[in-house]
Amino acid sequence: MRDSGVRLAWPKYIMAVTIFFLPMLIQTPCRLFGCDNTLLEMLTGSKAQDSVNEKLLVISSKMQVTAELAKAFNHAAAEKMHQESMESWLYVATQITSDPPGSATGDIEFNPLLVKISRDLGTVRQLLAGRQSDDVHDRLELCVSRMSLLAAIINGNTSMREFLSFELLLLGLRPLPLSFAASRAAIALADFNAALDNLKLPQTPEVKEKTVLLKTIFANLQDSAAADGNAFSKKTLTSYLTLYNEFSALKKILLADKYFVAQ
Repeated sequence: MRDSGVRLAWPKYIMAVTIFFLPMLIQTPCRLFGCDNTLLEMLTGSKAQDSVNEKLLVISSKMQVTAELAKAFNHAAAEKMHQESMESWLYVATQITSDPPGSATGDIEFNPLLVKISRDLGTVRQLLAGRQSDDVHDRLELCVSRMSLLAAIINGNTSMREFLSFELLLLGLRPLPLSFAASRAAIALADFNAALDNLKLPQTPEVKEKTVLLKTIFANLQDSAAADGNAFSKKTLTSYLTLYNEFSALKKILLADKYFVAQ
C-alpha cells in the first residue's frame, strides 16, 4: 500500500499558522474553539518513533485545514482535504495496528483509540456531505485531541496522556443543541473536579488559581444546564465557552512551564 500523501511536502508556514493561530481564527462568539495539536507537535522529533509522530502531525494539520475550509463553506476543498486525511490515516492505522510502536505495545487503550479516530473521520465525511459545518469542526477537534492522545501513548508520556484524557472529557461537555438531553446529562454526570484533581498538576500560584477558577466555572455550567428547559440558554453556552477558554489558558501556562517536557 502506498503512503497516500503522508510524505508529501507540507508548507512550513501553513503548519505554523494551523498550530499556533487557528484557535484565534474562529470568528463568531459562540465558536471560539480551535483544533489544537500543540502537544502532538511537541512529541514529533522526541523519540525513536519519529516517523509515526510526524505522520500523525501532518494528518492532524490537514484536519485543522479541513475544519477551516468547512467553516468558510468551501465544501469541495474541505471534502478533498478530508479525503486526503482519511487515506493517510488508513495507511498509518494499518501500519501501527500490525506493529504497535513504542509504548503502545500491550496498552489496552491503544486499539480502542484507533477505532474511535477511524469512526470520527467517517462521521466527518458524512457531516461534510450533509454540509453541517459546525458539527464538522466539533468532531474534528475531538479527533485531533484523540490523535494527540495516541501519540502520547506511543511515546509513553504519562503527564501528557492524562492531560489529553481530561481535555477529551471537557470537549465532551460541549452543549450540543441538536442533542440537548444527552448533552445536559453529560454535564450533570461529569466528575469534572475529581478528574482535574487527578492530574496532580504543579501547585504553583498561577496553576492553583486556574484550577480553582475551572471548578467554579464548571459549577456554574452545571447549574445553568440543569435549569434549562428544552434548549440550552445563552448562559449555559457562555459558561462552556468560558470554561473552554480558561482550560486553554491553563494549557498555555503548563506549556510555558515545560510541564509536559519535564515529566
